[in-house]
Amino acid sequence: NEGAAYTELDVSDSAETGAWGKYGGYVGLTLEMFERDETHRLRQYPLKLASAALRRISALVAAVFTANTGAGPTLADGGALFNADAVSVSGGHANLRTGALNGAEWEAVSSAVYAQPMLTASGGTAPALALDPKYLLVPRPLRLAAMRMLYPSWEREANIVAENLQRGELGDVITVPEWTDANNWAAVCDPRLAPGIIVGERFGLMPEIFVADSNQHSSALFTNDELRIKVRHWVSVFVADYRPLHKNNVA
Repeated sequence: NEGAAYTELDVSDSAETGAWGKYGGYVGLTLEMFERDETHRLRQYPLKLASAALRRISALVAAVFTANTGAGPTLADGGALFNADAVSVSGGHANLRTGALNGAEWEAVSSAVYAQPMLTASGGTAPALALDPKYLLVPRPLRLAAMRMLYPSWEREANIVAENLQRGELGDVITVPEWTDANNWAAVCDPRLAPGIIVGERFGLMPEIFVADSNQHSSALFTNDELRIKVRHWVSVFVADYRPLHKNNVA
């Protein structure tokens, strides 16, 4: 009311936690490699190591959707990340279906995500999440079908070929290289509006690259005549909230 004091909001938060994982390794460049003029490796290895570290993040996120035979990890409420049970405090998430990828099934999934209740304090009335999925995650065999479904106007263009489809990638269809099942797919909301998976980092999202090349009397240069390039990545990937995530394990 006019002139009245504000009251404290009864805010709730996700109960999920994640464990840290340290990933990395090194490659060695020997004195003999430099004698053979293989210095191009010195330029290539840091890029390759960084690329491998980012693919590791890709694999960790992809595994969230495939763990436990496609049901995902068990959350703090006792339920699997993806299950078809009605939403409840005892682990029902209503975010698992079995339909193959097509327009009607995408709309059914979008409606289910839209109707998910927002995270509220115990006893509160939860409004609808009111968000449609933004990203369609598919294995490589479903990519073209997914793009045709989300961008149907391309089917009506006279000169559309595979190359143009590649150039016209809008970003809403994400191909997951680690997924081996050719039929399963998933839907994810915009993480800027409703984060579902958290990628935590200890020393930065980009991996750390170290080069042991200070002088001839230290490290492997002294013992092995070897210059070493190491990559280190401390990350934690875990589920923050099931509501923005939906999975279809196609029967």
